[in-house]
Amino acid sequence: MRIIEVDTTNRAHVNRFIGLPSKFYRDCPQWVPQLRDEARIQIDRRRNPFYQQGDAAFFLAERDGQDVGRICAMDPHYYNEFKKTKQTFFYLFDSIDDQAVANTLFDAAAGWAANRNLTLMRGPLGFMAADGFGMLAKGFEHRPAIGIPYNYPYYPRLAEGWGFELEERVFSGYSHIPTVRQTFPQKVLRTAEKVKERYGFSVKNYNTKDEIRKFVVPHLVELYNRTLTHIAGDPPVSPEVIDVIADNLLLISDPKLHKFIFKDDKIVGFVLCFPDISDGFQKSKGRLWPFGWFHILRDFKRTKWLNMNGIGILPEYQGMGGPALLYAELYKTLKDNHQYEHVDWVQVSENNPRILNELKTFEVDLYKTHHIYRKEL
Repeated sequence: MRIIEVDTTNRAHVNRFIGLPSKFYRDCPQWVPQLRDEARIQIDRRRNPFYQQGDAAFFLAERDGQDVGRICAMDPHYYNEFKKTKQTFFYLFDSIDDQAVANTLFDAAAGWAANRNLTLMRGPLGFMAADGFGMLAKGFEHRPAIGIPYNYPYYPRLAEGWGFELEERVFSGYSHIPTVRQTFPQKVLRTAEKVKERYGFSVKNYNTKDEIRKFVVPHLVELYNRTLTHIAGDPPVSPEVIDVIADNLLLISDPKLHKFIFKDDKIVGFVLCFPDISDGFQKSKGRLWPFGWFHILRDFKRTKWLNMNGIGILPEYQGMGGPALLYAELYKTLKDNHQYEHVDWVQVSENNPRILNELKTFEVDLYKTHHIYRKEL
C-alpha cells in the first residue's frame, strides 16, 4: 500500500480523488453524490476562498493498483488565529473496511499537520461554515439531506480504532408534516402576532432567486455572523465565503419557501427551508450536464421532503419574542405547502440544548447522529 499526495493541478489526480466515492457507494441506495463541479471547486486553490485563509492537502491510499481510500487534511489559519489554537481538520475521508488502510490515511493527514506544528486533529469538518460535517453514527438506513455526509456503518469504528475520541454529537431530526399541522401549539401563533404588533416586525418572502441575490445576499455577512457563528464560538465568515455559500444554497433553493424577518427596513432574522432534491442528485450521478439538470428540476416538483437548514434572529431581538415569530413562520411554511409530507431538521449540535428542546414543538424524532472526533497529535 502506498500514499499519494494529490497534485491539485493534475486533472488525473483530481479525478481520482473526487471520483472515489462513486466507486465506493455505487451499490448504496442511501448515498447522495456531491456535484462534481462543487467537488472540483473545493480542491481548486484559485476558486475556493478557503485558501485565502488556510491550506489543505489531499491524499489517496492505493493498494495493488486500486484506490482504497482518501482523506483531506486542512490547516485553517483563520480559525487557529481566532481561537488561539493549533488545530488541523480532516474531511472527505473514505476507506474500505480495513483498519490498516484507515490508519495509513489518518497517519498521512497527521504527519502533514505535524510538519506544520499543528497539535490537535478534529473532524470531519468542512471548508466552509455551511458544509455538512461529522461522521454518520446512527441512521444509516436514511438518505441524507443535500450536502450532509453519509458513510458506511464501519467508519466510526475505523476512526476510533486509530485513536480518535468523541468530541461532539450532532443530531438531525424527522417530522411528519401532517402531524405538525394538527399538533402545533396555537398559542405560539398568537404570541407571534402580538410580537409583530408590539415591536413592528414584518415578514417577507421573495418569488425569485434574483430577488434574493439583490435584497438578501448583501446582508448575509452580518446576519450569518451575528446569528450563527457565535453558537460554537467560531470566527466570522468573510464576504467571499458568504458569496460561495449563497450560490450553493440558491442552486437547491425554492425562494418562496424562505422567510425573512424585518424590523423597519432591516432584515433581522430568517427561516430557510429547502426542497429535498436528493433523489434528483442520485439520478444525476453528480453531473449537471448533459441530463443531470433534468432529474434535479423534476425532483423539485415531485419531492415530498423538506430540509430545514437555517433559522436565526439577531441577538438584540431574541428577548422581544423573536423566536416565537420564527417558529410561527416556520409552521406556516409547513402548513401552507401541501406538496410536502416530511421534514428533515438538519444537524443541530448537542451543545445547543435550547434549539433541541424547541424542536419538540414540531414533534421531532432525532433519527440521525453524526460524530465529530478529536485526537491530540
